[in-house]
Amino acid sequence: MEKITHLNHSFLSRVVVLAAVSTVLFLWGCGGGGPGAPGSEGSEDTGVILEASIVPLYNDTNTNSVDVFRQICTPATESSPAVYEVFTDHQATVTFTARSLNPQSTFRLGDLTIEKYSVEFFPSQDSLGAPPIETDTRYATTVIPAPTGVTSVKVEATVVLVDLTRKFRYLSDLENRLYTSHDGFLNNYTAVYTFEGKNDFGDSFEVKAQTDFQIGSFDNCATQ
Repeated sequence: MEKITHLNHSFLSRVVVLAAVSTVLFLWGCGGGGPGAPGSEGSEDTGVILEASIVPLYNDTNTNSVDVFRQICTPATESSPAVYEVFTDHQATVTFTARSLNPQSTFRLGDLTIEKYSVEFFPSQDSLGAPPIETDTRYATTVIPAPTGVTSVKVEATVVLVDLTRKFRYLSDLENRLYTSHDGFLNNYTAVYTFEGKNDFGDSFEVKAQTDFQIGSFDNCATQ
């Protein structure tokens, strides 16, 4: 899927390409009055290719199994309380990779600053009766230094996949029989992330990435 959006000032065009687990963002700019200066004319085009990929993460383990039911790992005894599995937001690691579209350019490319991101949730074909999961929008800053020459720049950040509020709502919807699931409260979804920000020259950009995950009741006691 390809989407082209025109930008103002120094960025003449932006191309967002959404792949299965990563997206490519083309940021074009023009200089004049200083490398990449906004609103200037008369210099060669420069640009950045920005890719983003998502890997779900829970309790320091890469996993796309989102747990919505807290298990008892060790039952209570007369001398000790019950031990429960870790139960918190399911997170993900996002990796941004930036490289110059024109490595031979002598103009300085501006740093890219992610300012916020949103996550949309879409049920898979085998889970069309699953509860809707509300879009999550969060403000978090991640700075991606501008690449130089043929060298690419990689930056990792931790983001939220499914928070506790959405876990509780999902389980409640199923327990109240408002929606359907497979055994173990299981349904499958695709999460689509949209990261938005600006470069050093004030031009807006966005990059998308997506990941598939399953949500239901999982036993995480062994990972504690």
